[in-house]
Amino acid sequence: MTKPINLDLTVALLGAQGVVSTPESAEATARFATLVLKNSAQAFAQLAFEDEPSGYTAALRKNAP
Repeated sequence: MTKPINLDLTVALLGAQGVVSTPESAEATARFATLVLKNSAQAFAQLAFEDEPSGYTAALRKNAP
């Protein structure tokens, strides 16, 4: 289960992007972000991140002494 996005975090993230928010718009953004994360969590958990090393990690290994 995905935790709801904190309203203070939402305001801070919007502000970092230069977006001035009202309490209502920040709350709506937090609800939307929570919904998106909740709906994508299961599919994201099924991604095979560890099946093959990333290109960056592989390049580090290749160039290591």
